[in-house]
Amino acid sequence: MTKQSPIPVDKLYHVTLVTDDARSAAYAHGEFYGIDHWKIFHATPARLTNTTIFGRTPTAPPDAGVQGKNPVPGEYSFISATGSTANGAITIQIVQPTGGLSTFEEFLVTRGTGIHGVCLSAVASEELAGIKQLLAQEGVRLAQSYVVEGVCEHYYFDTRALLGFYLQVDVPLRSDWQDHYPTDEEWDFSSQITPHADAEVLKHATGFSHLGVVVRDVRSTVEAFWRLFDQPLWRGMHWRTAPGSLEDTTNNGQPVVHGYFTGRGNLCQNHLDVPFGFEIIQPTFGPSHYKEDFLDLIGPGIHHADVRVPMDWAQWEALNTWLANDFQAPTCMSGWLRNRTALFQYQNTSKSLGYVTEIVAPPQPGKKFGGPSAPDYWYDFRGYTEE
Repeated sequence: MTKQSPIPVDKLYHVTLVTDDARSAAYAHGEFYGIDHWKIFHATPARLTNTTIFGRTPTAPPDAGVQGKNPVPGEYSFISATGSTANGAITIQIVQPTGGLSTFEEFLVTRGTGIHGVCLSAVASEELAGIKQLLAQEGVRLAQSYVVEGVCEHYYFDTRALLGFYLQVDVPLRSDWQDHYPTDEEWDFSSQITPHADAEVLKHATGFSHLGVVVRDVRSTVEAFWRLFDQPLWRGMHWRTAPGSLEDTTNNGQPVVHGYFTGRGNLCQNHLDVPFGFEIIQPTFGPSHYKEDFLDLIGPGIHHADVRVPMDWAQWEALNTWLANDFQAPTCMSGWLRNRTALFQYQNTSKSLGYVTEIVAPPQPGKKFGGPSAPDYWYDFRGYTEE
């Protein structure tokens, strides 16, 4: 297969969360990760130039005899709140639509609060044409774009059908663009959030190791990741309630027998050298949070973030008590992996953070994690043939 140059990936710059209440979402992230300072930008049509939305540019409102304020077709506005953990390992952009039809507004109306997209690339303007060409060959259109006050161009490509989320590509217009990005105000929650000793470990998270994307077809999705990002190797698993795979499986607090395909691959690292990638998940049988609580409700998309937190078993147990009782985030899925050598657990933080969080338990006292287990199979596109 002849492939265009892949989309360049630098690092996970940020994930974009869309919500109808940016301040509440920022506060919740402050409680969880310790992100208590947020930079706020009020994006209005007057401050956004070269605006597009699904191929349309702003036009004069039609004279249709409507009552009230006649909206300008193609114009939109929103509030953007951006915050990072103290070590810079995790950066979240929270967007609250405030007017007009944008991809943010459409996402919120059709799916509710959740992770809208991912920014992995900041490229020079001359690189953008190649990215557009590659994506056009995949049938991907530019969903939204705008320029913020001559500082940075933002492009959102509609890769939802291929990847499960919007892909954001930034084109900085000056080398020090991050220092000159407009900040209208700052939200400081440091005096409002009361730190809890049992949640202190979360402030030392070393980053997201992956984002979990629930889809209807793992194979076609990991192939799309290969074509776009040139990552040919993906670990394939069929996790299921069975000895040697998953044991003591639960779903929403109840014992369950279920299974799901996964494909796991890394694309880059963060500045703490934590590898970052994606876990692609296809439910196969039995009830799961993936299926009944996500896929069946809103369709494919980013279900969870795997948060890497250095801690011991005692800290893990204390953290779980805080999550369930104080943060109101009960366990929504769990299970022992690979002959009970490791425990995975999802916390239902979707009401507060807008997405589920996965925190892998540390080794139990007196036990050690072994090396990585062999996958059930590999998706290896180095051996791809169209025959």
